[in-house]
Amino acid sequence: MTGAYQTNAKTAGPWVDIDLNALCTNFAMIRDQAPNIETAAVVKCDAYGLGLKAVAQTLAAKENCQSFFVAYPEEGAALRAYLNRTDADIYVFNGPLPQTMALFEQCRLTPILNSFEQAEKWASRQPGVAAAVHIDTGMNRLGAPLSEVDDIAALKGLSAKLLMSHLACSSAPTDPMNAKQRKRFIDAASKFPDARLSLSASGGALMGKDYHFDMLRVGTALYGGTPFDFDEPRLAPVAFLRAPVVQIRTALPGETVGYAASHAISKPTQLATVALGYGDGFPRAGSGQAEAFIGDIRAPVAGRISMDLTSLDITNAKNSIKTNDIATFFGEGVSLFEAACACGTIPYELLTGLGGRVDRRYL
Repeated sequence: MTGAYQTNAKTAGPWVDIDLNALCTNFAMIRDQAPNIETAAVVKCDAYGLGLKAVAQTLAAKENCQSFFVAYPEEGAALRAYLNRTDADIYVFNGPLPQTMALFEQCRLTPILNSFEQAEKWASRQPGVAAAVHIDTGMNRLGAPLSEVDDIAALKGLSAKLLMSHLACSSAPTDPMNAKQRKRFIDAASKFPDARLSLSASGGALMGKDYHFDMLRVGTALYGGTPFDFDEPRLAPVAFLRAPVVQIRTALPGETVGYAASHAISKPTQLATVALGYGDGFPRAGSGQAEAFIGDIRAPVAGRISMDLTSLDITNAKNSIKTNDIATFFGEGVSLFEAACACGTIPYELLTGLGGRVDRRYL
């Protein structure tokens, strides 16, 4: 993904290059960390903003991925149509509601049951039809509390093929909360002897075999985003956010850049105005902090990021930068993790926040 990059006529605005080979590389790397354990793909939120259809079809065809996780049954229905195969398991994190029960049945979606109430309703309507059960081991967000484990396990008609939980602190592998949740999960699992077990998303998957169990639910790591509070060099970059230069200008000492005149010019400065802004999902919080790779330099953002435009200080470029040259805001020259830190956020949010104006291009 290195080298000179030119725009094309498809768009005058920003786009994200999505390297599907790198996606597969990340999937295979994680799978190799856990031989004989199933690696499943988390493709919720439009595959973390990169396109559910292309991502799921690629993983199914090239990596023989059999299990996928989404948040809503509507996502699961779309995924079922994209995959066009009956052997794929599609799990829905948020579980069934009375108004969505029929969609689970029609599209052969596997609910993740997050309470005794959900489990009871599923078992009474779909006795013997497989489901997953989510036990809350300390996240206090979604999942059945430990106090309900015995009652769920005793439900007649409930067929729990997967028991899962979610680590609250896997972004910090040495946090003692991880071991506490693992123990609670093992204790709960003793009540479901026939169920497969899944505790780990991307962080747990990369933390080691103690957290692997029978299935890994891998999300952000597939897309090149570190699940940790530090960058993860084993992950290949997948998404490359790019935008063209729409104007070059020189600012003189005493002048300012952008809204609120927040960036003062102290010496003659070359500026490149780039067609990317917070309306495209690049956070305004990156004003004066973020950088973009353009030409042969990492150019700092000068002044405030606006809705459609961002100014870059290109004074130090060794080679001339021209209108229609391309700035890359993450993926090449600037990592996704670095860009997220500069914007005061995490890689997950940068990817899922990419706006509808950002063209998705698959490599």
